[in-house]
Amino acid sequence: MNYTYSITSKGQITIPKEFREKLGLDKLGKATLRVNDRDEIVITTPKDLTEVRSLLNKPSFKDKASEREKTIGAQLAKKYAVD
Repeated sequence: MNYTYSITSKGQITIPKEFREKLGLDKLGKATLRVNDRDEIVITTPKDLTEVRSLLNKPSFKDKASEREKTIGAQLAKKYAVD
C-alpha cells in the first residue's frame, strides 16, 4: 500500500485508516516514529513500559522499572505486537 498525502500548513499528515487499524492506533492513541537507515519514517505502537513512559511527556524516571511493571509491559507488548 502506498499513499501520497499533502502536508498541512501545520506540518501534519493523515495516517490512512488501513494503517491505523493494522497498528491498532485510535484517534487519541500514541505512536512511536523513527527514521531508519534508508531515511524512511517508521511508525509503530509503543512496545514496552520504557517507551510508554517516554510518551507521557513527564520528567525522566530515575528508578528502574519494578518486576511488576516489567511484567505489565511485557503483557502489553504481546497484546499490541505488530507482526
